[in-house]
Amino acid sequence: MKSNRYDELDALRGIAALSVVLFHLTVTRPEGQSFFKLGVTGVDLFFIISGFVIYMSLNKIKSSLKFVINRISRLYPTYWTAVTFTFFWVSIKSLYQFKMLPPNNFTNYLGNMTMFQYYLGIKDLDGPYWTMIIEMNFYIGILFLFHFRALKFLNIIGITLSITTVIMTSFQSDFVIFSRILRALPVLSFIPLFFAGMILYEIYQNRSKLLQKYTILLICLICQIALFKYAGRSSSYITHLVYAIMLIVYFFLFILFVNGQLKFIVSKGTLFLGKISFPLYLIHQQISIGVIIPTLTKKFHMNFWIASFFIALPIAIMLASLIAFYVEIPIRKPMREKLYALAFKNPG
Repeated sequence: MKSNRYDELDALRGIAALSVVLFHLTVTRPEGQSFFKLGVTGVDLFFIISGFVIYMSLNKIKSSLKFVINRISRLYPTYWTAVTFTFFWVSIKSLYQFKMLPPNNFTNYLGNMTMFQYYLGIKDLDGPYWTMIIEMNFYIGILFLFHFRALKFLNIIGITLSITTVIMTSFQSDFVIFSRILRALPVLSFIPLFFAGMILYEIYQNRSKLLQKYTILLICLICQIALFKYAGRSSSYITHLVYAIMLIVYFFLFILFVNGQLKFIVSKGTLFLGKISFPLYLIHQQISIGVIIPTLTKKFHMNFWIASFFIALPIAIMLASLIAFYVEIPIRKPMREKLYALAFKNPG
């Protein structure tokens, strides 16, 4: 296996994606409420990873425009493919069941293609898309700090935002403005996770001021635990205590990673899942629990677990692999270089 200092990060990404998939596959089953429901917190792990990766990428470039181009070429081809695939499935399913297309079908599709459907008042075509606007909020915010050379104030900004968000959620019933801010910027409910990822990258790169950095990580952890009721879907499926435990586990795993002690999670399987993690995350829900599983269990009376784990899951992984190896990987670099050439006289 080729050695890579970020193999553990890729493995974590694969584990996060698989945990979310398993959660969705079993979410309607009583048996799934015992263990697989923990996968609802997989998005929290994704956000820590995102904070780490984005801060890492910012430390390797000097241009705000390059950051934008890198994000566009990294995300949109895969996202557009997943949205288009899901759009056709939803349309076919509606025609088959109701002999008609869903209301505003094409408008919803176009809105979802922007990745900003949250602000357009358009419903997500597939469940996992809800996190994309949170990621986009983070990218825009961090790009603003980068462009105006304010990343040197990262610690004070991150701590202030994290604590302020906890305060706003505590008093939003008393102050309408707090509710409006939280709705306008959904990233705030997860800002301690993104901030933690950035601090973890600093630990990874620079071993100075470790006490200060680990203290900030502890503040991030406490703030995110306090934001439990506002942290996506978690409060609907797990208790506050379980959420806290899962966050502690994720922070601990990342601390092991930045200290070079997480190599035990690296395998061909986790690295493969890491490579297809983004399309797997995007593509799995509608096709699995919206089409394959109900069709096999209701129409053909197949055992739920066989339909889920031996048919729906492999199909989702296969589709994600096709998107990863025939869209995401081959298109990303040429698209980036083409956009560089359009944006800069000297793309190098």
